[in-house]
Amino acid sequence: MFAPRLYFRARPTTTAVLRRCLGSTADAQTLDARLKADLKAAMKAKDKVRLPVIKGILSDILYAEKNPAGGASFSRGSDADVAAIFQRAIRRRNDSIESFVGGGREDLAETERAKLAILQDYLPTQLTVEQIEERANQVIQQLGVTGSKAMGAVMRDIGINPTEAPKAKIAEVVKRLLTSSAAARIGRHAQRTGSLGGLSADGQSVACFGFKNATNSQRAAGYRFKSTVTPAAKDTSIPLNSKTQYTTEASADGKTLVTAFPNGLRITSEANPGHFAAVGVYVDAGSRYEDGSTSGYAHLMDRLAFRNSERFTSAEAMAAIEKLGGSIMSSSSRECIMYQAAVFPQDVPTAVKLLADTTLRPKFLPEDVGELQATVPWELQDVESKADMFLPEKLHEAAFRSGTLGNPLLCPIGQLHRATVDSLAEYHERWYRPERIVVAAIGVDHQQLINLCIDNGFADLAPSHPAPAADQSDSNGSWFRKILATGGANSRIAVPSCKSVYTGGTWFDSKPDVDFTQVYLGFKSAGIDNEHGLYVYAVLQMLLGGGGSFSAGGPGKGMYSRLYTRVLNQHAWIESCVAFHHCYTDAGLFGISASCRPRNEHALFDVIATEIEAVAATSGKRSSFRRPYASQEGASLFEVKRAKNQLKSNLLMNLESRMVQLEDLGRQIQVSGRKVPAEAMIQHIEAITPEDIRKGAAELLASPATVLAQGCVDGISQFCPQVAANHGIKL
Repeated sequence: MFAPRLYFRARPTTTAVLRRCLGSTADAQTLDARLKADLKAAMKAKDKVRLPVIKGILSDILYAEKNPAGGASFSRGSDADVAAIFQRAIRRRNDSIESFVGGGREDLAETERAKLAILQDYLPTQLTVEQIEERANQVIQQLGVTGSKAMGAVMRDIGINPTEAPKAKIAEVVKRLLTSSAAARIGRHAQRTGSLGGLSADGQSVACFGFKNATNSQRAAGYRFKSTVTPAAKDTSIPLNSKTQYTTEASADGKTLVTAFPNGLRITSEANPGHFAAVGVYVDAGSRYEDGSTSGYAHLMDRLAFRNSERFTSAEAMAAIEKLGGSIMSSSSRECIMYQAAVFPQDVPTAVKLLADTTLRPKFLPEDVGELQATVPWELQDVESKADMFLPEKLHEAAFRSGTLGNPLLCPIGQLHRATVDSLAEYHERWYRPERIVVAAIGVDHQQLINLCIDNGFADLAPSHPAPAADQSDSNGSWFRKILATGGANSRIAVPSCKSVYTGGTWFDSKPDVDFTQVYLGFKSAGIDNEHGLYVYAVLQMLLGGGGSFSAGGPGKGMYSRLYTRVLNQHAWIESCVAFHHCYTDAGLFGISASCRPRNEHALFDVIATEIEAVAATSGKRSSFRRPYASQEGASLFEVKRAKNQLKSNLLMNLESRMVQLEDLGRQIQVSGRKVPAEAMIQHIEAITPEDIRKGAAELLASPATVLAQGCVDGISQFCPQVAANHGIKL
């Protein structure tokens, strides 16, 4: 009897990969052959500096061989192809050195310099820009050509070995020389014809001042006529006509500066010192403002961020982001579409340039829309498979059935396939207006931020409606306060049908095969416009706390919160139980979510309903459903004090993050026009009393409840009305 033979395909080990890299070669003069020989020598010598550098280059070569860029062929036997790999690696090392030096990490910069020297040793001495210019000028004169159309001919005849200089660098020099020669020719022509010609800074766009036929007053004013000269190349400059009239005010503590432009744009910053700077753009748009024709478009705008724009292609934007080496992201929510970047201080201009292009000047191309239509369904399927992400969305839909905050956060499938280039452009035109935009920064000089915003076209956006005139004679700055107080020249409250209407409701999804039944019980709570209520429910959330059935404990884990001591520690069949609070401008959703093993869902609903009712009871008095382990049910002074301490701790720890500081600043200015400092928040929290908690919980019970369940829902759907009535909960 023979044992069966098992066949399997193992993942290649490091040794196997090296063997593939060290494949046989007959030509010992090529860069590839030299690398392989040096790799063997470095392995024998156990050279810890040279060995990883060589391995990295060989890995890059192997990847390029298997995945040639743009469909072009790659040969490891070609020194030109391998040299391009080296040049990219050298460029990365130089970028790393620059970043480390800027961040004060000279030790890491020195390590990178040692690795850079190893890479440079494989290439011949690199040509300088002056040497490339000399050769290029010779070819241009020989061919007698000008303009960017001659790029191909000059590049073919320049005769520079790719190992001596990167091809991109050669192309950049040749393009500059060709466009400058074209500019000189235009200038000579203008002198002969009596008109003055000129080029933009990049030598691409031409503007002619026709002095020959202009009046004296037009000559004196520099009257501009439309150019009759065809630009040599695509113009990537931004035409700016900004009237740089703006007013800046500081907060009471002097830490926060806010600048308002006549078009409604607001720029805010805090000069907090640090190794990193953070900058973001916040657009007052989101799913709550959408209707049937634009449902899910905020989600699509998020997914189209940092792609094609006026100054960047998708590939160029990605390359610029990778070079920054920081963190850059976008996200969409119900009330805001935000774009944020955390970078080294010296990279702030590049970050602002990227943010400006993706927010103000995106290009919606058919191929990008097609890619979204292919990938978003997978994202929706992934979200639906995760109860902790999917059920909060269904909770909002059930709680706000009339739309606004109940609109879907993610783009529905049906709407996705109806999205077009034109409809996305119309959405962008409607919502990305200056009065709805806030530019915020942390760790950036305020005047530098203003100048960067002006240079990148933020101040030149036309508002939806004429903004208040910036009259310099108005010393009181009333137009500034009007913009700041209303959240822009066209504030949120001016948008039709945007006020949220809470309805409450139920939603049950039967899935008998899942491991756990999920139950949500929610109520209408305070929004940001109710400042006192906002802090009350924040403390109440900490007081209820909760979490999973397993926790490592420790400070801040909520092990002494009510949902731990009164629920998880008492009912072994409950898997998780946690309080939640979703807060928006004019409304909020407060409640408890929990999960349990199947067939216990009706009892689970009773348990969490009891906790909501209990916290609304007067301190020392029991709710209608008494339990022997609860000595009292209304919130005690000790419980409230502990919840306030935990809330203050969480708040201050979160504000240590640069990105949290940035989002907090941008969103506060966007929503209320002012920044509430952490010290003021602490004072608000300290002022909360047990009676405030009781009243806040009682107000929850005054509104209809929102009940969701997924899993084995037969029990809860049958007994939900009766259990709710027993606890004074309206359905």
